[in-house]
Amino acid sequence: MNKHRTRPVRQAAGLDQRPMKAQCVKRMLIGLGLAMALAVPWASATNYYVVTSSQQPAPTPPWTNWGWAHTNLIEVVAAARDNDTLYVTNNATYNLTNQIIVSYAITVRSWGPGGILDPTNTILSGNGNYPNATNRHFTLNNYGATLAGFTLKNGCESNGGAIWLKSGMVTNCTIVSNVAYNLSTYYGGGGVYMNTSSGGVWNCVFSGNTSSNSGGGICIKGGGPFRIADCIIYGNSGLALGGGIIANPAAAGTIFNNCWVISNYAKTYGGGIYLLSSAQCHNSLIMGNTCGINEGGGVRMGDSSLLRNCLVVGNIATNSSDGGVYLNWNASIKNCTIASNVAYGSGGGLGFLGAYGNNGHPSVENTIIWGNSSAGTGVSNYYIYATNTAESCVAFTNCSTSPNIVSIYASDINTISNNPRYVNDATGDFRLQSDSPCIDAGVNRGWMEGALDFYGNRRIDNFRKTVDIGAYEFLAKGTVFGFQ
Repeated sequence: MNKHRTRPVRQAAGLDQRPMKAQCVKRMLIGLGLAMALAVPWASATNYYVVTSSQQPAPTPPWTNWGWAHTNLIEVVAAARDNDTLYVTNNATYNLTNQIIVSYAITVRSWGPGGILDPTNTILSGNGNYPNATNRHFTLNNYGATLAGFTLKNGCESNGGAIWLKSGMVTNCTIVSNVAYNLSTYYGGGGVYMNTSSGGVWNCVFSGNTSSNSGGGICIKGGGPFRIADCIIYGNSGLALGGGIIANPAAAGTIFNNCWVISNYAKTYGGGIYLLSSAQCHNSLIMGNTCGINEGGGVRMGDSSLLRNCLVVGNIATNSSDGGVYLNWNASIKNCTIASNVAYGSGGGLGFLGAYGNNGHPSVENTIIWGNSSAGTGVSNYYIYATNTAESCVAFTNCSTSPNIVSIYASDINTISNNPRYVNDATGDFRLQSDSPCIDAGVNRGWMEGALDFYGNRRIDNFRKTVDIGAYEFLAKGTVFGFQ
């Protein structure tokens, strides 16, 4: 992710973090892009060019250089075929009178100084009479389709205010102030709506988008797997579920990686994220999100979903419970730090509701749940909603929380109830001090080999050999690294 674009958000977060890495994008390109490229037969490619009407009063076919550039992006996309590239000049706003449907393996990208992508100054707007009349910007429906380097604003549709991503890639875009108005449960996506097949979104900013139902920034409903990496999802709202994100894919393997989910709002469930159907969130910051009348200020989880290597801080459930995370069924949390969350009901940090029938039980492993607060009954750090052991049996393994977990509704292995000793929780630095009881107190798992913690350090190094509890691995001063 562009370090200059993310610096203000990092400063606002008050967190000492390294710039987001591109490894996940590389993996995405290897896992998805290469397969897509191999699936498309080779053909000669044509470059097309688009400028504003003021720059080109008389566009001349075939629009294959800047001197002959077209002024109508919709018509150029309709003319393009597999492997073609469309260059759109910057320092302009293009009003789209209809959505653009991309059915071929083409690339539509901005052109800034020296040919770089320029999302800041290349703006695509839904019909210029927004909000009285508007439209979605794009539907991508080809594995090889790529949209890169635009600001997309003022779009509006029942699903996907800016983009309906059936398959393809979206990268380096700013998706802002779009609206989805679908009233059906689990549908929406003020910024992007994903279903049907698979694809990816990376290095994008979603801000100020709204859904009248679910997924203010992103809504995934069906299809998959999808990959979302190195994105900022900031200040979006869903009037039902998932203020920033709702993920309910049909196929397992949908992963959010290295994302910042900040200051989003949901009226009912999951102020930041609502994860279902085996969706996963890795190495992400979930901070300052708000849930209104039900559970999960930061995250609501169910259906085998996973939260791993994440920092969940400063989220709020304003009129309900579970300020940090609410999880049920067989959802799981691994190696996370959940701190400084607030619930005006019960469970400032975590809330649990277990099995429905044979759906399994939630579990939490190698996780710190500390320094959360609750105005209601129950433990501030966690609360277990249960009336009988058949309904709920939460499994805690090698966690750090207080008070000790003593409940007929929970199994507990190696819980630490001493202060985890953050570097400075008052300033938002939740790394571990050298005398933290969480160091080398976790349980090693196979997925940790080669994996990185929230800060970008190796989960299991060649010296200590044992994983720490929480989102961060402790790195002693003077540590020597070997390179091959």
